[in-house]
Amino acid sequence: MTALRRIYFHLILLFLFSILITPDISFALKCINTKFLFDMKPGANQPSDLSIAPNGDIYLVDGVNNRIIVLGSDGRWKFDFGKEGTGSGWFKYPLGIDISNDGKVFIADSGNHRIQVFDLKGKYLYKFNVESESNAYGSDPVDIIASRLKDYLYVADNENHNIKVYNRKGDLQFKWGKFGEEYSEFRYPGIMTANEYNEIFVVDVLNTRVQKFEPFGKFIASIGSWGVLQGNFFRPKGVTLDKYNRVFVSDGYMGVIQAFTDMGTFLGVVCKKNKKRVFDYPVGIHIDKNNRLYVVEMKGNKITVLKIVD
Repeated sequence: MTALRRIYFHLILLFLFSILITPDISFALKCINTKFLFDMKPGANQPSDLSIAPNGDIYLVDGVNNRIIVLGSDGRWKFDFGKEGTGSGWFKYPLGIDISNDGKVFIADSGNHRIQVFDLKGKYLYKFNVESESNAYGSDPVDIIASRLKDYLYVADNENHNIKVYNRKGDLQFKWGKFGEEYSEFRYPGIMTANEYNEIFVVDVLNTRVQKFEPFGKFIASIGSWGVLQGNFFRPKGVTLDKYNRVFVSDGYMGVIQAFTDMGTFLGVVCKKNKKRVFDYPVGIHIDKNNRLYVVEMKGNKITVLKIVD
């Protein structure tokens, strides 16, 4: 890094720090208030994502330790599964997870360039490789959605900057996206979620936005833009929807979670008593049917559970 670039980088950090410590009232903060319920600290090392099973159990991706941790809805430890390696049921830095309505656990086994499938007890079922357009680096599946539509599996390929769609057998059905900044293009797609209409929301990390698509890849809307103020992202990481179809997006660097309409109108920042909540590098997030918000705090090595009250 040149001296000029280093000075520029430090100036950005100082500006961000000043934003974080500035009282919220100076921005006429729009809040979505939440109530703290409890923390879960299961001994993970930089966890990345979570999903909730039909019975309420919480499945946490503990990628550095190459395993999945399973907790009860109250945070009580149940069991874990997986270890480092390339064999069936083993992992190499897994990142994303989703659980289908029929109780299959789908893991984006990023370092092994594949998707692995388990039952709810952690029993290995099968796997399939995620194909790559790049012979040099291979694929980098970082998240997966198990859709109700035709049992499609949507895979975010971070290395090839696209979304690949497979059937449950692991056969590629179609794909969309390429490297770029236009709509339907990506710069490192990450965590995804889907709504009741099977529309897909993709965190487009370096383009600092979330893109919304129809189930077959047609672009619908862009949510957010680069910046450090309300309605902006510096490094978006996770995305989830609540029962009102509000889109919640975590920002790892800024440590906040913001909400938007599903067409991109900013609604508010996740707050506590009208003051923004700051998390320790929030990544994967999830809202359950009881309107509880689960936040994976990567640097805090925990899951924070909140009740959305607004």
